[in-house]
Amino acid sequence: MSLRRLEEPCLYDRAADELYELNDDAWRFLLRVDGSTAGLEQAAEPEFLAYLLEEGLAHLHDVPREFHPPIGEQAAPSLRYVELYVTERCNLRCGHCFLGDLGGADLPVSSVFRLLDQFDAMGGLRLLLTGGEAIMHPSFWDVNETLPERGFRTVLLSNGTLLEDVADRLRVHEVQVSLDGLEDAHDRLRGPGSFVRALGGLRAATSAGLDVSVATTVNAINRDDFVALEGLVRGLGARAWHIDAPSVCGSLAARPELVLEPQEAAPYLDLAFGGGVHDAVPGAICGSHLMAVFADGVAAKCGFYHDDPVGTVDEPLAALWRRVPRAPAATLSCACAYIETCHGGCRFRASTYNGMQGPDPVQCHRYGVLVREPTEEA
Repeated sequence: MSLRRLEEPCLYDRAADELYELNDDAWRFLLRVDGSTAGLEQAAEPEFLAYLLEEGLAHLHDVPREFHPPIGEQAAPSLRYVELYVTERCNLRCGHCFLGDLGGADLPVSSVFRLLDQFDAMGGLRLLLTGGEAIMHPSFWDVNETLPERGFRTVLLSNGTLLEDVADRLRVHEVQVSLDGLEDAHDRLRGPGSFVRALGGLRAATSAGLDVSVATTVNAINRDDFVALEGLVRGLGARAWHIDAPSVCGSLAARPELVLEPQEAAPYLDLAFGGGVHDAVPGAICGSHLMAVFADGVAAKCGFYHDDPVGTVDEPLAALWRRVPRAPAATLSCACAYIETCHGGCRFRASTYNGMQGPDPVQCHRYGVLVREPTEEA
């Protein structure tokens, strides 16, 4: 458990990825709970204490067991999620990688630790640890050993092919592996044998007691695999299946034949499940609580915006976060009845079709909203 003062004071269950809003009285009470102060159960409001115990958010012990829950505080809007691209090293060369042809840069481990400290102090909720392939960072295992003492949840984003022999060493909460179709489709995109090894990585992570999730990008090669793929994902016990249509950038720019038309891709997104986001800003567009830091030290709005940086990791994380551009959904030209559900869709993808303030046609087709088709100018 962590205590986080975000837009509202909260109790965060890292293992379950559940966020509970607190009133001021509950916040002040939980600040006193350190496992060694006798008689606190008498000071608690009875219904609140009963709820904590029933939900497994607190426990009564016969003898003192001192602990100090992590506490983080920050100003609104709160930075809740960081995509941390610790390395450009990767053992695969995927034909649809949005990052393109990466080099071999590694974020210095001193910068990694500094960022993790600052994210924790700011009350961060979820660290998305990625690359390249994150475990190829030369100091990955040093970072890995410190993760359990952090107040945020850590999700390792991986291609899965290197995990089978090391999953029991991982100290993350969750492993998310990309499965881009069944074996033939996946291997055509990611290389021969990668599907079998990715499944091995997922199963090893499950056996190690870690949560697992799956990410899939819908494209012209895997579009016929989704019924069978859903059965596979659920059979793996995945807590979430993230499905998205790609943005045309990186390696995919050279393979336009893989990209489905928005109206073709949209229905597949409804097969996704799990993967909740703890939003707090009503009327905000996508990414209102997110930023990215890359292996070369660049900080940006998200993984698609490396070329539009807000600074570098040498600066304080809080200062970088204040510079991340954000705008209310009302400034978009696509405000409609579904705006609070889709948050304007992916703004990078929208910009490739209809400009920065225009609609994301994938989401518009998903919700049955009529949008103009892309023009040559757009």
